[in-house]
Amino acid sequence: MGLYSSQQIDTKPIFILSPTASVIIPAYNEERRISSVINVVRDTAFISEIIIVDDGSRDRTGEIAREAASIDSRIKLVSHPTNLGKGQAVFSGARICRNSIIITLDADLVGLTAEHIFNLVKPVMESKTDMSLGIFRGGKLASDLSHWATPWLTGQRCFRLSMLRYINMDAAAGYGFETAMTVAAKQQDWRCQQIFWRGVSHPPSEFHRGRLRGIVTRAKMYTQILRAWYIANSKHWIGKHLRIPMEFHL
Repeated sequence: MGLYSSQQIDTKPIFILSPTASVIIPAYNEERRISSVINVVRDTAFISEIIIVDDGSRDRTGEIAREAASIDSRIKLVSHPTNLGKGQAVFSGARICRNSIIITLDADLVGLTAEHIFNLVKPVMESKTDMSLGIFRGGKLASDLSHWATPWLTGQRCFRLSMLRYINMDAAAGYGFETAMTVAAKQQDWRCQQIFWRGVSHPPSEFHRGRLRGIVTRAKMYTQILRAWYIANSKHWIGKHLRIPMEFHL
């Protein structure tokens, strides 16, 4: 079945899971959609900490996050003065995280509900898997095809904070975070499970940045993904044989 097993969990979120979890939302120029994602997370009972990382946005993303934090004490805002990339945004959020279980969510999700988050977190909290991945189904065709072809690139994940010790920070730079996690999962024999998220999608890069900039961004993303795969695998071999520790410290 490969690295990831697939399962649709139908259990409704009718009780509060314990322990509680932290959500990290990396965001770059997401003023149009981040509010809806924040509102869904706020309505998810077992979330005790919401960390929004404004990764050098040039729009109102940071302002929207600050407004949300003013009415919900669970929300924390981390601001990068310049755009450092998703990997660094996740690490910045993780450094101030108080819980042992982390959920990472994209800031531009469409169709997200508290039930989706519950289904993602439940198998990790119950120790049935080490990392769960939210896979889009029945939302938008482009998102569905992307997750069908490369499910390991999903940004919707739940895992334990301690697992970040095994992620190569150089490989995770830019758009390489999910790839670096995938390599680590294989190297560390983590149990990984796909959770189908019905009706969820997000817009392509071309929608965010215009067609030309979107194409450039997409090309940059896949270049960084290939770079991450190479670095994560090669540095794992070096570290294994020379006993070089990972760079990220909790």
